Amino acid sequence: MIVAWLITIGLFLMCIYATMVIINGLKEKDQLDLAELQSQLKKITKNNDKKDMKLAI
Repeated sequence: MIVAWLITIGLFLMCIYATMVIINGLKEKDQLDLAELQSQLKKITKNNDKKDMKLAI
């Protein structure tokens, strides 16, 4: 009976650890995607500002 409890608790802890690893991986991927989108947005706004400046001149 004790062995069954130890196996159950060990499995539970392994599942919690696996969940934490997966969530951390997703957070890192989201941060990278967000950084990429922000850099693309900056490039777009810089390009539009230059075009608007040329049109104004």
